[in-house]
Amino acid sequence: MSGAKRFYATIDGEEIEGWVGKDKGGFRASADFRGKLVDVRGSSESDAIRKWRDKANHMANE
Repeated sequence: MSGAKRFYATIDGEEIEGWVGKDKGGFRASADFRGKLVDVRGSSESDAIRKWRDKANHMANE
C-alpha cells in the first residue's frame, strides 16, 4: 500500500488501529481483529474503511 495512513475503529468495545492506503485498482484497509487479519478493498479511502468496519462488525456478531 502506498501512502498508507492510520485509521482507528471501535468494534464491539475493542479499540482497533489499522492502515488504509492506495492499492492497484483502489484502496485497501487492513487491521488485525481478534487474531485475524481483516483486509478489504474499496473505491475510496472512506469506502475501504467502511467496508473494513462492516466486515469486523460481522465477525464480532458471529
